[in-house]
Amino acid sequence: MNIVELSSLTKIYKNGRGIRNLSLNIEKGQVFGLLGPNGSGKTTTMKIMAGLILPNSGEARIFGHTPSDDMEQAMQKVSCMIETSSFYPYLTSGQNLEIIRRLYHGIPEARKNQVLQLVGLASHVNEKAEKFSLGMKQRLGLAMTLLPDPELLILDEPYNGLDIEGMADVRDIIKNQAQRGRTIIISSHLAGEIEQVCTHVAVIRDGALLSSAALPKLLTEYGSVESYYMELISHREEIAS
Repeated sequence: MNIVELSSLTKIYKNGRGIRNLSLNIEKGQVFGLLGPNGSGKTTTMKIMAGLILPNSGEARIFGHTPSDDMEQAMQKVSCMIETSSFYPYLTSGQNLEIIRRLYHGIPEARKNQVLQLVGLASHVNEKAEKFSLGMKQRLGLAMTLLPDPELLILDEPYNGLDIEGMADVRDIIKNQAQRGRTIIISSHLAGEIEQVCTHVAVIRDGALLSSAALPKLLTEYGSVESYYMELISHREEIAS
């Protein structure tokens, strides 16, 4: 079952960057990594999935619904962390989560402490977010994303601002969510992190999808995600020359 269907998506900005004719299918239970350098189009792709921007052409369908036409149905089971996490800096982490909790129906109050424990912020429940380090802010953003227990998680560069321990913690959280049957989409420029958590990888560069593959097949043929990426880039440059 395809949870996400992207068909010939094109979105071009005034500076000429964006994505061109990008198509992908993401199935239920996959941990799908979008790998590419900064400015390659990963965030644009995720914003279209989340209904935050409209494509110039093409279509995105989430759980069979198009966000631009039926946002409520498309995003009912989806939670996103795209670009910088947004929260109220003058409120505590617990208070920020309470605001999110009240936006949804049926989330028990105890869920706040569960997700704070999960992301390593349980001891900071009463601390104002403005005092948090960059890594702690990233953890709070992840807690807010996990709070509604979504079926589809869209995580844009979830390792940004994290130290070694933080990256390991986020990796464990992603693996835990995957074991629970959640479908997860991650964007990153870190090939090693994509390799450790993803079941499938798509390489995006200069707004174009170069290739996508299941991780076991990729590792058998290339040995690592980094080698896969570099081979694709080398082949593209040979064609261009």
